[in-house]
Formats: sequence, C-alpha cells, structure tokens
Amino acid sequence: MFIIRAILLAITATLACGRIWSPITWPFCYPLINGTIAGIILGDPLTGLIAGATINLAYIGWISAGGTMPSNIGIAGTYGTAITILAQADPALAITFAIPIGLLGVLLFQLQMTINSVWVHRLDKNAEKAELNKVWINAALLPQLTAFLINGIPAFILLSIGGDAFSSLVQKIPESVVNALTVASGLLPALGVAMLLNYLGKKQLMPFFFIGFFAATYLNLSIMALSIFGACAALLTYFNRNQDASAENLAENAAAAEPQMDMRVRLTKSDLRKHWLIGLGAEIGYNYERMQASGNLLAMVPVIRRLYTDPADISAAMKRYLVFFNTEPSFVGNVIPGICAALEEKRANGADVSDEMIEGIRTGLMGPLAGVGDSLAGGIIYPIGIALGCSMALEEHSFIGPVFFFALFTGIMLLLGHFLYHMGYRQGGESLMSILGEGKYSITKLTDAFSILGLIVIGAMGAANVAVYTPLNFQIGQTSVVLQTVFDGLLPNLLPVAAIIGVSSLLKKKVNPAMVVLIIAATAFVGYYVGILGVA
Repeated sequence: MFIIRAILLAITATLACGRIWSPITWPFCYPLINGTIAGIILGDPLTGLIAGATINLAYIGWISAGGTMPSNIGIAGTYGTAITILAQADPALAITFAIPIGLLGVLLFQLQMTINSVWVHRLDKNAEKAELNKVWINAALLPQLTAFLINGIPAFILLSIGGDAFSSLVQKIPESVVNALTVASGLLPALGVAMLLNYLGKKQLMPFFFIGFFAATYLNLSIMALSIFGACAALLTYFNRNQDASAENLAENAAAAEPQMDMRVRLTKSDLRKHWLIGLGAEIGYNYERMQASGNLLAMVPVIRRLYTDPADISAAMKRYLVFFNTEPSFVGNVIPGICAALEEKRANGADVSDEMIEGIRTGLMGPLAGVGDSLAGGIIYPIGIALGCSMALEEHSFIGPVFFFALFTGIMLLLGHFLYHMGYRQGGESLMSILGEGKYSITKLTDAFSILGLIVIGAMGAANVAVYTPLNFQIGQTSVVLQTVFDGLLPNLLPVAAIIGVSSLLKKKVNPAMVVLIIAATAFVGYYVGILGVA
C-alpha cells in the first residue's frame, strides 16, 4: 500500500508540475484539484478537498508568466495537503504548511527547467538528421521522466516519515503557536486577492472590486450570484464597445482578395487537429534555454510529415521550430501555430515564404499574445472559476467545486483555442487585426470587459475569506468597549478590506511576494502575542 500511495502521489505532483498537456495539467496545478486528488490517494478526500481549497485562496493571484515562478503552486497544493492529512491537522492550517513548501518547490522547478535544456540539444541532433520519428523521445518522454523523478521524490520521503511522526509533531506545537498560525492563515488570502487586484485593477475599474466586496458584506450575496451580475455587466460593456467591426471587415476583405495559388499538397483536417491538440502541450519540454521550442517542434511533426518528403526540407523545417519561443500557448496563443501551419503549407507549394518571415511572425507575436493570454487566463478565467469552485468546496463541502472549475477552465480553453487556431490558419497574419485590434472578436476588448467580472468576484472572495479579528477592548467608566464591535458598526469587514489594501500597497512598491508572506506571518504572530489580533 505504501508503494502504491507513494507512486500515485508522485504522479499527482508530476501532473501538477510537469506541464504535460494544458487541458489536463493546467487546471491540475491548482490546489483545489491536486489537493482533492491527494486526499483521495491518502484516504481522506474531504480533508483533501477543504485543505486544497484553503491553500488555493492564498494563491488566487499568483500568476506564472514568462517562465517566472514566484511559488511552485503544484508542489504547495499536493504536498501541503498531504502533510495536513498525515498530521491530522485542521485544514485551516493547510496554508501555513503549503506556503513554505511552495517556495522550496521553486528550486525543484529550476532544476527541472535546467535539466530539460539537455534534451533540447538532443533535438538539435534529431533535426540535423531529419529524424522526425525520434522527436517525441527528447521533446516529451525524457522531460516527463525528469519531472517525475524531481517532483515525485518528496512523495516517498513524506510517506516514509509516516503520519504518526507528523501527527506527533503537530501535537507538540503549543496552543498559542497554533492560534498564531490560525491568525496568519486568515490573513494570507489577502495576498492572493491583492496580487490579483493589482493585476486587473485599472483605476477606472477599481469601483467594481468594492461593489463585489460590500455586496457580499452587506447583502450577503453568494459568489455565484455576484458572478452572474458581474457577467451581465461584462457583456453589456463588451457589446457597447463592439459596435464598429470595420477592422475585422478589412481583415476579411484582405484575406478574400489574396490571390489563390495552386495547392499541390494540402494539410488535412486530421493534420490540423493533431497540430492544434499536440500544441496544447507546448510546455511539455519547458526549459530555460529555449522555453517552448521542444513542444512546438513536437506539435509540428504531423504538419512537417504531410508537407515535406525531402530530408533536407524536413531538417530545415525542424530547425525553424527549435529556436527560442515563449508565449501563452493554450488560450490566445493558438493563433500562432495556426498561422505557421498556413505559411508552411504555402511554402511547400512554392510560395515565397522564407525562414525569416516565419520566424519574424512568431517572434513578433509571442510577446503581445503572451500578455493578452496570461491576463485572460490567469487574471480572469482562473480566479473566477476558482472562486466559485472554492466557495462550493468550503461552504458546502461539495466535490462539485473542483469538477466545476476543471470543466469551466478546460472548456473555455478548448473552445477559444480551437476557434483562434483555425482563424489563424484561415486568415494568416491578417487575423491579428481582428484579434488584437478593434474587430468583432477582439481579445483585447474582451479582456477589458471581463476584468469587471473578475474584480467583482475577487471582491466577494476577499469579503468571504480574508479573516482579521481584534479582541482589544477598553474600559471606559463602567462600560466595556469592544473594538471589533466598533469597527463592525462603522463598516462591516473593515479590517479585512484594510488588510487587502495594505498588502496591495506593498506589492505596488515592488516588495517581493515572498517577503510579503514573511511580513504577514510576522504581523500575525506579533499581533497575536501582544493581543491586537485574535482568532475569530
């Protein structure tokens, strides 16, 4: 049983950190999902659900962009939940276990990214010899074996130590320390909310955060209800800004006016489907040297195999996709491989499409689309979905929460990604006028509009999950004045919103999030021991 549980927990950690295939492993990296799975493996699914959701609250604003990793959220969720269950600790303390584990997990991520650079050099040799059939070994198999060994070893260590050791250790912690940790766990969600607030919070949109916060506070509206209101506000904003689709019409007219060429060899629907689906795993061999180059080449294999037969052409095509490349690959970034498929098809049929043209388009688009894609996926879709999922998990103890989040996140990814991939293939570079400009399907306008929804939901999350309480009271004559009661009379949830604004100001001053965690922990401990902060 030990070996089976250790292997399953190691697989869970690998799925949470291995970036194998976005529709599965992207939502799997979040603690609401991987914590629940860890709980099932360790025989306590309910604690896994609650602990995973609790951990996720602190990470609701942690966005990994451009290859940076402020904290290893997959490791934090999987092993933070596992330690909580093994120690038979209160799930409310799961955050305090997970945060340091997540910070240490960054070292595992860095090791994985460094070793993966070795496999991309083996792909260079495959390209020299036009060995298409060996690409999967160095682009997928070896990187994932690396991920399993690096991220899975802690599973064997934790289960070797055993639950009794963790339980005994927790029982030896003084009650005052446990209370201080509880205070810290109530404050830590303020970091996630503040990070997301800074990410989405354009000045003109900030009132929507306070609408969400105080609607949840005064009206006691659920996050689901506020999500519906927020979605309606977002749609109204989007459609009001979407009256003029002239740029899209120009793009469509330009594409229609392009002269038709004689296509001797064509990509089939099956080729395009494989290219798109495999491309959703662009980060499967993620490495510091060339980022997504390995995954890009792996996705191009069906296209190259269909279009080219000469070994020299195959070798040249393979080399084109082994250069440095990094963007958001699963939501908005799908348009780039769609454009590349169209360009490769034209090149194979004799069109004047040079290596420089293809590389220039890819390089020129990867930055702007990364910004749009990361904002849409990490700043809007993820927090909205996770807010609803965590509320179901924590308030109703319902396993529908992680299932709902998984279905919502992956469903939007597949629908949007499929649409943009085929738009890129059909219209080539002209499609960008519609996607990034002022066309009907402008992602930029969609992102701006749905920031409203994100801010309302994040406001409600802050009201529901940031817990700050003061036990201070003063004796004035014969009357005892409880400070918390005074605050509640002035403005309910005054301390939580003050905590969020305070953490947000630290982040705006470029204080590192890891340092903010330490500041929050120090504030909780000092505040508890001097009697300013207490357990609600």
